[in-house]
Amino acid sequence: MVDGVPVVGRLDGKLDLSQINVSNIERIEVVEGPMSVMYGTDAMGGVINIITKNFQQEKVNVNLKSYYESVGQYNVEINSGFSVGKSQLYASGGRYFFDGYSANKSYSRFQEWKPKEQYFADAKYVYNANKFRVSLLGSFFRERMIDRSEPKKTINFGDTINPWIYIGSDLNYLTYRPRASFSFMYKFNEGNQLDALISYSGFIRFTSRSVKNLSTLEEQVATDTSGADTSLYHQIIFRPTYTFPVWKNRLQFQFGGEVNQEFAIQDRIKNGKQNSGDYAAYGSIRLTAIEGFDIQPAVRIIYNTRFQAPLIPSLNLKYSYKSLVVVRASYGRGYRAPSLKELFLEFVDINHRLYGNEQLKPENGHNVNASINYSPKFREHTLSFEASGFYNYILNKIDWKLLSAIGPELNSYRYFNINKYITYGGDVGVTYRWRKLQLNASAIITNYAYNISGGSALQKTWSPDFTANASYLIPKAEIGVNVYYKYNGAKPLFSVNNSIQTGSRSAYHMLDVSLVRSFWKNRIQLQIGGKNLIGVSNVAADNVTGIGHSFNSSAVNIGWGRTFFTSLILHFSK
Repeated sequence: MVDGVPVVGRLDGKLDLSQINVSNIERIEVVEGPMSVMYGTDAMGGVINIITKNFQQEKVNVNLKSYYESVGQYNVEINSGFSVGKSQLYASGGRYFFDGYSANKSYSRFQEWKPKEQYFADAKYVYNANKFRVSLLGSFFRERMIDRSEPKKTINFGDTINPWIYIGSDLNYLTYRPRASFSFMYKFNEGNQLDALISYSGFIRFTSRSVKNLSTLEEQVATDTSGADTSLYHQIIFRPTYTFPVWKNRLQFQFGGEVNQEFAIQDRIKNGKQNSGDYAAYGSIRLTAIEGFDIQPAVRIIYNTRFQAPLIPSLNLKYSYKSLVVVRASYGRGYRAPSLKELFLEFVDINHRLYGNEQLKPENGHNVNASINYSPKFREHTLSFEASGFYNYILNKIDWKLLSAIGPELNSYRYFNINKYITYGGDVGVTYRWRKLQLNASAIITNYAYNISGGSALQKTWSPDFTANASYLIPKAEIGVNVYYKYNGAKPLFSVNNSIQTGSRSAYHMLDVSLVRSFWKNRIQLQIGGKNLIGVSNVAADNVTGIGHSFNSSAVNIGWGRTFFTSLILHFSK
């Protein structure tokens, strides 16, 4: 989410995070576990909320940033903030350009990582008064990505001098993401507070095919329109929330509602147009029974225009002892209604036979989380230990299924419900700070389990991960050194045919190192470094089936390999 508004426009169930403007971020909140009580259908696994700037001390604050990476990444952006009395205005804009990259250099025009160009612009107005705040935001994003084919030799009829020519058949993807929102907050007496949000989010994507003569560089729209498509997704959300404390703030009530309306217009969905609505009311109570111990039950009631939604409860417990030990435990029920594409997709061309399923059931899940944080205090040293465990039990998980490997439905896929999907595991971490030094290390192990038929047998596999970070500021040189390392353990990859086939992606290591130095009273910041210094690009994989294509891959693309970058930031404030 951005400022509490869900980001729309998923492709194959995934969001392209590179299409989110990150130049004007104040902080990022990550909440693990089901948040369906507060945010509804898509918050089954948790929420990542990107919060843009709402307040600054300076009257003027301007940052200009340029970035270059040796793989062919060229970025420039500007963000600014202006404060006059109780009014504040924020604006940002920029251009990101990527040349494209391919580890296979056999053809110069075909690339595994597609070239793309992005433009973005955001503006936000905030009025802060003693008792209320008003915020108005508008956002625009445009991306053009080109999927160039390998050169194809063909006959040039009627030309005896140049009887052969080379042709390229390219797919052009043009994406727009318009967004607008209005939020209002008013504080009544005794801490009572009303919050309201209304927002619009859009995802517009045009796909076209063109043919290019690689000798004359002439280009025209292809007569073969396979792959061409127009997709328009619109989402409107209205969410009011009222909070009021009683009993000397030992008891706090929160009530709210949400209207979520989605519209889809696309050539590849049934009838070309579909819509769905989600209407909900929710409430929670936070009780501080004794000092440091909070109990917070909550519930959400949902009416969905296409599915019968269950009651969504949750329970959160927190105990804090003198900021030395913090213990948390929670239970939450998750719910996700199938998307319009999962219900009504109809995509058939020379390479794809993909279908939605109107008989899909909503995903239902249960989550249990528990964690403990211990932070002993020392004179100059700060130490923090954290351990946690989780268990997720999901019924009717939505995934692809191969309809047939032979006959008229060869390599056809349809969305279907997997009976059970279970993950559980735990992680431990430690953080140490001393003067200019900070060290952090954490390890997590996760068990994945699938069941398709409804029986008791589960296919299981474990996957470990390890992360370490180190940062140090060299005092005399005033140079900051940052090192990031991550071990990504082997991960299970599932191919769902008539039965579940379990493959795997091999383990790999990532290492990033950077140096940063500020000049001219922190008005200029220079950063240089290297990413993926171990040089990982493709990682071996077993039994990986490409959805919608008749091939098996023995490798998974992970990164561009070893690259080096430099970043320059110019800062002005008054």
